[in-house]
Amino acid sequence: MDLNRVKYLMQVADLGNFSRAATVIGIAQPSLSRQVQKLENEYGARLLYRHGRGVSLTPAGEAFLDEMRPLMRQIDMAANRLRDQSASPSGEITLGLTPTVSKLIGMPLLTSLRRKFPRLRLNVVSGYSGYVHEWLASARVDLAILHDARRSQYVAVQHIADMQLYLMSAPHVLAPAERLGKSAVPLLEIPHLPLVLPTHNHGLRRTMEAAAGMRGVKLNIQYEMDNLDLMCEIAAAGLAHATLALPAAREELASGRLLARPIVEPVVMTRLMMVKASNRPITHAVKLVEQEVCDVFRRVLADPTSDLGIQLAPELSGRG
Repeated sequence: MDLNRVKYLMQVADLGNFSRAATVIGIAQPSLSRQVQKLENEYGARLLYRHGRGVSLTPAGEAFLDEMRPLMRQIDMAANRLRDQSASPSGEITLGLTPTVSKLIGMPLLTSLRRKFPRLRLNVVSGYSGYVHEWLASARVDLAILHDARRSQYVAVQHIADMQLYLMSAPHVLAPAERLGKSAVPLLEIPHLPLVLPTHNHGLRRTMEAAAGMRGVKLNIQYEMDNLDLMCEIAAAGLAHATLALPAAREELASGRLLARPIVEPVVMTRLMMVKASNRPITHAVKLVEQEVCDVFRRVLADPTSDLGIQLAPELSGRG
């Protein structure tokens, strides 16, 4: 079996389109189509279903890639370990970030890694914590930063920072005094408000429900959205209030479409954790990315001009 063809199939399946996949891979679309067809002939089954919107995996294709993805990750890690012997680290690392963390450190991290390690290729995938945790378990990502990561014997966890949660509201649904943006919102007032939150599988939702449960109240969740942009749109339209960290709604806050008020009594914090699989070998390249993530967090949070409501973990700030 030609492993390049397997990689081509994975890229087409992930992007859902032959044209985009050909651009990313760097080959002509007809050539890419032929390579996938050869793989289908070799496998003896149709792996992709072609339709008006692009392509999707057939049941046989899904079963095939479910088997092949972990194997391909193992092959990539073996190749990375060999490359680690080079003086200039190289290889391909996939980092999973939540949308909030992506907005906070995505560009600074990519810029810094490109400058320091030009031969190291970093792929970033973004999703809510529950999805990123699943990607880590299935070996689709090497390293992840999650909100309140679930601990288990299969993952190694490092505390990175704590982010304060704010109630994000459209200005037109607030009283004049509340529009000043300085008033805090006691947690016991939030159950009286319609909320938009992620689904149960994600760290932000678990954090808010745990805080409410400790006060003996239940949240009034009107919308469940695993899409940060849509959550902000719903809040900006005045349909519900969102509970988010400040970096998650940076553009909406800057434009005045949303106002942020800190949640108090108690202050509600979500913990950011760097997570990796404990049952897979950790390459030198992964260790470099781990260190760079910590360094970028230090630099971003050291900026005296920004008040992001984020506290660096004691072990990173030197207070641990």
